[in-house]
Amino acid sequence: RPGLEGGLPPSRMAQTPGQNMIEIKGDVAHRLEANGALDQIRAQMRASVYRALLGDQDSSETAPQEDAVEVPVPMVSLVTDFLEHWDLSMTKEVFLRETSQKPIARDDLVNELATLMPLPANQAVLEQVLAAARQRRSGVPEVIPEESQR
Repeated sequence: RPGLEGGLPPSRMAQTPGQNMIEIKGDVAHRLEANGALDQIRAQMRASVYRALLGDQDSSETAPQEDAVEVPVPMVSLVTDFLEHWDLSMTKEVFLRETSQKPIARDDLVNELATLMPLPANQAVLEQVLAAARQRRSGVPEVIPEESQR
């Protein structure tokens, strides 16, 4: 009799419970990926794994790896500022644990780079540096999107 099976389509009625669960998991994963939540979950997992492996120590206290490449402090500071500006705290935490350098304070970074180019304070320093470099190359000022356009 139609309708007694709970209204499931015929293709679903023939599936085993395991197949249904796989289909549901796939649908949930697709929806999480579509709305950006899956990337956030992955970032949280990476940060949690680093915390579990290295403890809750400050990233500046981690011992540098023997084969770690020395990254220039200004580069680490630029990336850190960018990640902070865009509220990518989990990615920032993983980045700082992977690098052997401690970033300098944002004000110090801005002061260091201000001798090379003027830097407005309302954007990530990396964005400002890229805009200034593009402007120098093309001769046309580049418009950087405001924070309200995130």
